[in-house]
Amino acid sequence: MTLDVMMQSRAGLDAATVINREVPIPYYYQLEGLLRQQILGGNWQPGQQVPSEKQLCELYAVSRTTVRQAVSHLVGEGLLYHVKGKGTFVRKRP
Repeated sequence: MTLDVMMQSRAGLDAATVINREVPIPYYYQLEGLLRQQILGGNWQPGQQVPSEKQLCELYAVSRTTVRQAVSHLVGEGLLYHVKGKGTFVRKRP
């Protein structure tokens, strides 16, 4: 099993969820939507740690800045939360 396949299966992603580089929609916005789908679709459970910034960069072939911006927006929406030194986790929904 390759590293990419292992990371995708760990992250709950499939190969069809990729950033579309042919449309004029910012990458961070596309990534934010893809991550939101993982959360709201039930692929990531409340309390589950999401992949690290580095892993998300590799999975989606985007920069760390793009990942940080997308994750920051999801934290602002209350879908994710950070624990310093531990990582980012899915927030429990009311």
